[in-house]
Amino acid sequence: MPASIPNDIYQYSLRSAYAAGLREGGPPVAFLTNHGTHGIGYFESYEDEPQERPGDMIQLDSIAYEIDKDGNVSVADRQDQMPFVKVVVFQPSKRVKLENRTGSKKVIEILQMGKNTPISVRIKGPFKYLNTQQETFWDVSGEIFGYAIPSWQKDVSGEGLQSCFITQDKKKGGRVVDFETGEGATLEWAKCGRFHLGFPQDEEYEKLSL
Repeated sequence: MPASIPNDIYQYSLRSAYAAGLREGGPPVAFLTNHGTHGIGYFESYEDEPQERPGDMIQLDSIAYEIDKDGNVSVADRQDQMPFVKVVVFQPSKRVKLENRTGSKKVIEILQMGKNTPISVRIKGPFKYLNTQQETFWDVSGEIFGYAIPSWQKDVSGEGLQSCFITQDKKKGGRVVDFETGEGATLEWAKCGRFHLGFPQDEEYEKLSL
């Protein structure tokens, strides 16, 4: 990998490969601090645990956290592996204060989702409502981090606003579905200058029809 450059996105594997079942292996958490300060991803899961939801990863200020299936948060083990992950040295170039009750659709409009460049996104402050795949929060403070991804990149990285949330006390969180901000929330973002993609090298990856 080349030296990390602010706002370059480093991604391992493809979203389509993860969706097709390639959910083991990948770089360890220790890899993240070398290539990014912020990021999101999935921890590995195994074929003998098909019903177990894999843990979500959110990295903030060079610390990686694991969010389990119940929304509980803990600092991730440095040896834990991630079969799909995106990290970035996040240096926001724009910052705005959001109006009270700004929803996720409005944030997407601000980020001009019709454009062609992936964008790193952070939203901090109070939220009136925040729905995640793990649980729903009301009147909660914390931080969302993720990426606004253009439609052409959906099989590579996902589509739309892909993000995770963690509460201010770092005890709860989840993969974001929808939200509405409270008074004083801020939105920060930066466009990606370069996108670096690492491919799995095992036979299982080559057997997939992508």
